[in-house]
Amino acid sequence: MVGQGAAGHGPAQEAVAAALERAAAVADLNAFITLDAQGAGAEAARHDRRGGGTRRWCLAVKDNVHVAGLPNTAGTPGLAGFVPAADAPVVAALRAAGAIVLGKTNMHELALGVTSCNPTFGAVGNGADPALFAGGSSGGTAAAVASGIVDAGLGTDTGGSVGIPAALNGIYGLRPSAGRYPSAGVTPLSVTRDTPGPMARTLERLTALDSFVTGRSLIGSSPTGRTGAALPPDRALRLGLPRHVFTEDLETPVRVAWEAAVERLGTARARWVPVDTGHLVEFDARVGMHLVLGEFAAAFDRYLAGHRIGRSTAEVVGAAADPAVAELLAAAALPTGPAYPGPAALRGAVVERRAMQAAYAELFAASGVDAILCPTVPVCARPLHRHEESLRLNGRDVPTFPTLIRNTSPSATAGLPSVTVPLPVDGSAPVGLQLVGPRGGDRGLLAVAARIDVLLRPGEAGGTRR
Repeated sequence: MVGQGAAGHGPAQEAVAAALERAAAVADLNAFITLDAQGAGAEAARHDRRGGGTRRWCLAVKDNVHVAGLPNTAGTPGLAGFVPAADAPVVAALRAAGAIVLGKTNMHELALGVTSCNPTFGAVGNGADPALFAGGSSGGTAAAVASGIVDAGLGTDTGGSVGIPAALNGIYGLRPSAGRYPSAGVTPLSVTRDTPGPMARTLERLTALDSFVTGRSLIGSSPTGRTGAALPPDRALRLGLPRHVFTEDLETPVRVAWEAAVERLGTARARWVPVDTGHLVEFDARVGMHLVLGEFAAAFDRYLAGHRIGRSTAEVVGAAADPAVAELLAAAALPTGPAYPGPAALRGAVVERRAMQAAYAELFAASGVDAILCPTVPVCARPLHRHEESLRLNGRDVPTFPTLIRNTSPSATAGLPSVTVPLPVDGSAPVGLQLVGPRGGDRGLLAVAARIDVLLRPGEAGGTRR
């Protein structure tokens, strides 16, 4: 923890004091690597002295997104001493909209994993049940948001690192279209696939966060009075129902929640359109990891040199505490590694990615769907420390990492936007619904998500719950 904050009397100070009190109450979640009580309290006091009409709110930032004056470890020992001098542009945009950064959140080491069980900083507990893992790699941000510590959070997403923990913690998450959010000041993994992404407990706030970062807002309003849609409210939604992979082999609670959502939406002015998606999964299998492994070393070299961190990529990888992360990067992401794919494989992956993007564009154009829907993750969160390598799914052991990214990775590889919406569940851990939209169609996708959120929860005023 960096310093101690004192409760103030102004609204911003009161917001920070309440957030710190909540953080202390759920400290066992291990959501933060750095909790900046002193800095957040001082910033709140400055805002209260100045006054003004902007409401101040508390933000959690994943520890691979730069915040001026706070360590940026990316969850790995090799970067523990790095303290950026400036905010990442995405953080600066949110500060300008009233955010007070409460601290930097725990994560899967170097953002290369899906559980956020970090050997150096501890495992992140789930905001819905601390005995379960939070998902990853943005698990600390999701836990901080879901448990009510902060109003909103910022994560990063390469192959599902926003959507997966959002789904497993029962909150909303947005992976924007590739290049839509500024990527400067973010510790890289894959320059093609990486993006910052926001999380919140309501879709209304998630949509506002996107407006703060991009300066764009939805046009019109929905029947519920929320920020709404350029989508005509009297037009039935056209929803893509995948024929392959995405809706298959689901854990029972996920299957039950998904089937209930399909039935409810199908009787509530939404038309289901079957879509072929098997080829998209095949594209991802050929392209996804080649991009990550082929791009990592050069991007990380530039990052370390540009910020004068004083360590080489090989040194940072060599100091990694998670054996799975260290072994994968050393063997397949460093040019000296025996499994390094090489420049030719990377060039081939880039070409294949363009074909994959064209296939997605053709699917949307031919089907006319507003979004493609499926469960965000085919399983629920599992107990901490037990399922780093494998978990049980429908009576057999399956590898954890590819299972959790199965539904999120294809659209992420193609650079498409996706929104995760919590599904109503009965007696199980949280389950998420993923909506994928056409590239660049982020605001339309958020409008579709708003309609769906209302249809799934007709008694909850469309996602206005805590």
